[in-house]
Amino acid sequence: MASKIFTTNDQLLGSYLRNLMESAGYSVLTQKTRIETPQEQQGFGNLDWHSELWLIHDADLANAQQFLQQALSRDSA
Repeated sequence: MASKIFTTNDQLLGSYLRNLMESAGYSVLTQKTRIETPQEQQGFGNLDWHSELWLIHDADLANAQQFLQQALSRDSA
């Protein structure tokens, strides 16, 4: 069973993290979902796209989450 491990509205970040995790040996997939943006934020209730990263093997979940957090903290520094 797969587990969702990360959601972002930045497609470049989603692709980068997927590639990074795959190069580290994790089996992940990306799913794009449409999210309706509230009217007060966009003016017209536009649709927005989010990228979800899903980990294929639940046995790797704890290690994958830790790897992902380290990658995100390195990139934000």
